Amino acid sequence: MVVTSNEVRLHVGLSASPSITELSVTEVRNALRCPRSFALGRARGQAVKFPIGSSSLGAMFHRIVECVTRERDKAAQHGMSSAAEVDGEQAPKALADGLLRRLISELEATPEAATMPGEVDDLAEALRRLAGSLAPLGGWAAAEAMQSIREHAGCDLRAQLTGPGGTSALLVGGTEELVGLSEGGLGVVEFKLADEASEELDRAQGALYRALLQRALGIDAVPVLLRCNPQPLTTALSRADADALVERRILPLIEQMVGWSGSPENAPPTARRDLCPVCPVRAECGGTYPERFEPRDSTLAGAARPMPDVAGNLAIPPMIEPFVPVAYDMEGRMEAEEIGKRIVAELRRQGVNITIKGKPVGPRLVAIEVLCPKQRVAQLDRAADDVEHQLSDDDVRYERKGPRRFFVVPRRQPRPVDLATLLARKADYLRERPGRFVVGEGMDGDVIVGDLSDGSSCHLLIGGQTGSGKSVLLRALIGSMCHFHAPAAVRFTLVDPKRVTFGGLAASVATHLSGPVFYDLEAFLPALDDLVTEMEIRYERMERCRAQNVDDYNASSADKLARRVVVVDEFQDLVAVKSLRQPFIDAVKRLGAKARAAGIHLILATQRPDRSTVPGEIKANLCGRIALRVQEAANSRIILDRGGAESLLGRGDLLADLGQGLVRGQAPMA
Repeated sequence: MVVTSNEVRLHVGLSASPSITELSVTEVRNALRCPRSFALGRARGQAVKFPIGSSSLGAMFHRIVECVTRERDKAAQHGMSSAAEVDGEQAPKALADGLLRRLISELEATPEAATMPGEVDDLAEALRRLAGSLAPLGGWAAAEAMQSIREHAGCDLRAQLTGPGGTSALLVGGTEELVGLSEGGLGVVEFKLADEASEELDRAQGALYRALLQRALGIDAVPVLLRCNPQPLTTALSRADADALVERRILPLIEQMVGWSGSPENAPPTARRDLCPVCPVRAECGGTYPERFEPRDSTLAGAARPMPDVAGNLAIPPMIEPFVPVAYDMEGRMEAEEIGKRIVAELRRQGVNITIKGKPVGPRLVAIEVLCPKQRVAQLDRAADDVEHQLSDDDVRYERKGPRRFFVVPRRQPRPVDLATLLARKADYLRERPGRFVVGEGMDGDVIVGDLSDGSSCHLLIGGQTGSGKSVLLRALIGSMCHFHAPAAVRFTLVDPKRVTFGGLAASVATHLSGPVFYDLEAFLPALDDLVTEMEIRYERMERCRAQNVDDYNASSADKLARRVVVVDEFQDLVAVKSLRQPFIDAVKRLGAKARAAGIHLILATQRPDRSTVPGEIKANLCGRIALRVQEAANSRIILDRGGAESLLGRGDLLADLGQGLVRGQAPMA
């Protein structure tokens, strides 16, 4: 077997013939992900190091493996045994020790890694498990194929591949990363923490190296891909399947890549929506390809996670820019002025004289507050029904809020609300303490915020039907909590039974996650029980320090405790299954009643808020409430204890009660 990392050298402009385009294995993998990332990399003369589907420390992982490989080859040249070639039971330990020593050296040279303790731990565990997987396979002993490979050490393997249309390209892969395991196989070691569905990429890469070794060195290798997640996962590919994949998928793609190299504007967009949020050339892509993909372009800001740049290097992300007030919303104010005059005219026709107290303009709604200074307010209330009827084309609604009276009108052209702007406006508030979050922008233009340390919003119940914007709101809540705080300060446990809510987000905030996203509800329950246990342990530690809550404890202790936030989308699936219902309710009751001071919080969301899916035991322990559009007033009362959510506009229009009274707002795109 042969092992190689998926990083190969790119030599732009160097090829056997000026008429043949040279492509690297990394570029082919990029093109499989997103043709435009490949085209932009060619234009800049440097292949893009895509962070999606791997840890931010993926490049570090490959450097460590390559360094140990070079030590092995150097020892073999001098007839010595390397740490990786120790016989017997000591082989895995010796190999692991060598890998971990290199990890320590890498961490000393990369201070940015200190902001990602969870990811560093996963990397260390991946190296230990990798050693345990490789050592039994012969301790990286050389196979017959390695003699030919070593003769070409330090060089690039090159092979000409021709597409079905007759266009040829020169495929290039490095040999300095190739090591032998056992005869007849080819393996690709890849480090991966995110949940990217990369099997197609892995299979294609293995097939490419098989084709490269066949044509360059005459080696008939079998692709076997070993990925660490951090546990080793193996993907095998038969010779026949690998060759068929090259003929069916790779050769036509390479032919297209040659065309995109000369005309990058012809490269099509990716079909995957999870790539754009953390693409290292996203800004450049937006300038080169002007058409927008709204669900992808309106994405979460960069969180606090250091992400690799286009060269694969880590850097601490800059702090968000200070808020600059948006331009005067002239269009919205003109619309408010126009509808206000029409409302005044309609009321005067009925003998009701009013004055307009204010016309706050929100992103989706205009609220016209009216006063009736010389007449009884009951006359205004009676006339309001007729105003609604006469102005029904504008969907005018009359609302009573205690002694105040409003006419609320949807804007003809809504103003977009993006998360980055709201984060900038409330940067000082959010940065002050972990657990604070952004809900959206209110009807008066103010930012709606909450705080998990507050007893009125320490746990959240969220409800909204399909199309209401519930999933977008959940992503905004998570993004706003982790944007200003490192993973050591706030950690998330995400549960997504339908596998659609947290796909792209999980890649963006992977270092803030306590583990992979839970798709299996039965697997999630033990994790919930572990949090109940952790709550009790935290209270014991806080009692020893005489701290009343997690903030007091962190202020007096060097061993900080991160806030733990559990976000469950579609939790009704847990309640609907008889075997899961009572254990889930019991855990929610214990955490809901006691976990706030310990820094453990629940955010539960459902698209079907009714008595069966939101039993009283759950509702009573979730004090913060956010309702998006629901089907009926009864559903609204389940969330808010009052109607109103059935009349919302959908697409992020919400009502929130976080202990300061009910407010209406618009959730940001995230």
